[in-house]
Amino acid sequence: MSEISIVLVDDDPMVSRLYGAAVARIGFQAATANSAEEAIDLVQKFKPSLVISDVQMPGMGGFDFVAELKRRSLKTMPVIYLTGYDDIEIIRGGLRAGGDDFLIKGQPIITFTERATFWMASGFTGLPDEIRRRALIAAARAEGDTVPPVRECVQLNENILKSVENQIRKELKAVMNDGGEDAYGMRQIDRILFLGRLSKLILDYSPGFGDLIRFPDYVMRIVMRLKLPWRKEVPTLLKYYSKWEHDIRFVRAGVEPLASFTILEDSLASENYADL
Repeated sequence: MSEISIVLVDDDPMVSRLYGAAVARIGFQAATANSAEEAIDLVQKFKPSLVISDVQMPGMGGFDFVAELKRRSLKTMPVIYLTGYDDIEIIRGGLRAGGDDFLIKGQPIITFTERATFWMASGFTGLPDEIRRRALIAAARAEGDTVPPVRECVQLNENILKSVENQIRKELKAVMNDGGEDAYGMRQIDRILFLGRLSKLILDYSPGFGDLIRFPDYVMRIVMRLKLPWRKEVPTLLKYYSKWEHDIRFVRAGVEPLASFTILEDSLASENYADL
């Protein structure tokens, strides 16, 4: 059991077995729990890279489970909520509790494995704080009767992908120096500040709570579409995203088109990002 990387919690053993087998097919080992209390012990023991939890369970429910992980400083990984209720209240409650993604029971197993694979590979340790805050505000404003099913709200929007990709591509072209197209981003600082700018553009083009919940997907999709020579190293950088989003220099990098950011680079390089 030393290779456990995912903890699955559901009070229905058949559901746990089904999704546990799906996880095994994509190359990950899962530990299953029939209750939130049991799952807390597993998280503490194995320190998994991902938790997948039912919402409605006897005793401690899924929301309280994740809130308890946070209280114990055990919530260091993404949490996907697996629920049979396809409505806005699941989003609101799940985001407040600390959940990062939502899957509706009954969706194809391939959807489940795609979401699990994404979170295991993206580098993100959860939905960033500022993104969560914005998503909660957007979800609070949504009127229940007018909100489409959750599964529709959290679909990737191709218009957002294209708009952000086109804008960031133009800006990348403008900052390419005499070293050629592959020169930009060879420095770690370039990559960090690029992510700051990319993040801001995604936020600017993301009007709904579903778009904000898919923020990590937009980051990864656009990086891969740009075919940046250092794209395979981006997941490692994203592990530190929760630190950067609170740094004024990272924020400043987002509000202007890509440039050299010489002052920002010097200050970043001299402090805690230099050894990443």
